[in-house]
Amino acid sequence: MIETQHHARSRGRLRLTGRQIKLLVGGIIVALTVGYLVFDAARSSVAYYMTVEELVQQGPSQRDVRVAGTIVGGSIAWEPRDLRLAFEIADQSGRLPVLYHGSRPDMFRDGAEAVIEGRYTSEGLFEARTILLKCPSKYEGG
Repeated sequence: MIETQHHARSRGRLRLTGRQIKLLVGGIIVALTVGYLVFDAARSSVAYYMTVEELVQQGPSQRDVRVAGTIVGGSIAWEPRDLRLAFEIADQSGRLPVLYHGSRPDMFRDGAEAVIEGRYTSEGLFEARTILLKCPSKYEGG
């Protein structure tokens, strides 16, 4: 009778085999790794949005930032052979020289509203990785 009670108690307990423990530990490691990768990707993709004045006051940084402004008329210098685009953007707080390497966006023109993403260098130049242009709406009145 004592053996039967002991056997009944041990049946109610959860016993993991070596294989189940390995699977559980492996699952925890995979879950933690995926969680870390998602967190790291979200953290690295965050770019702070600044005005030209804030950017200049902050100074050079290795951190990616976003700056919005209007493309200054007459400042565009496009070198298709080198895929080099130099221009200036301006907002109410000032002007910012920008250098971009890559294809020239289709809607890129004087007076277009742009959001640029990249880094501000110690030479006072913004090295853009991305240029986003605001599409002019065909339906705006005016």
